[in-house]
Amino acid sequence: MTEALLKGLSITGLGMGLVFLMIIVLWGIMALLVRLTNRPEKEAETDDLESPASAEPRTYAAQAAAAAVAYALTVGKQAAVRTSHTQSQWLLSGRVRQTLHNPGKGQRK
Repeated sequence: MTEALLKGLSITGLGMGLVFLMIIVLWGIMALLVRLTNRPEKEAETDDLESPASAEPRTYAAQAAAAAVAYALTVGKQAAVRTSHTQSQWLLSGRVRQTLHNPGKGQRK
């Protein structure tokens, strides 16, 4: 019995060791691939003068910022309207349950 137990433990230890060894090998391969493929691009040396193409992203950034502010203001107004017409969570969950169990006309079951 002791011999069978030791044999089982050695097989278990060998299996677990191989699993962890392969995890470490895969981690090393991934680290190597990241190092080989993730090389920083060399930036072209430019003078203090900016080219017209580099001014374009700044205008897009300003437009994106303006759109984000407008969206935030709109969402804030909608949230204020929702909070003024709040419903009981109990009633809301009951209505959702009714809709799911008894679909209306034209809805699939």
